[in-house]
Amino acid sequence: MPHSQPVSSVSHLTLSQLAKRLVLSDDYVGRSLLGQPGGIPALKIGKGKRAQWRIRLCDVERWEESRIVCYDSAPKRTRGPR
Repeated sequence: MPHSQPVSSVSHLTLSQLAKRLVLSDDYVGRSLLGQPGGIPALKIGKGKRAQWRIRLCDVERWEESRIVCYDSAPKRTRGPR
């Protein structure tokens, strides 16, 4: 019988949970990442200043994957003649 991946019961994160996951402030995440071009898609529940953000975990994981950089793979620069 094949092993299946554990299923997470969490499908959405709050702004605070996302900020904690990314080790960033709530303010930065809310202003600079959520719903911004190149940022993380999010749902805003309610209207006005008290509206709450909900972020799908699959969107967070996709955004994180798109930000992975491997510095070792950069081509080495050659120096010109001295």
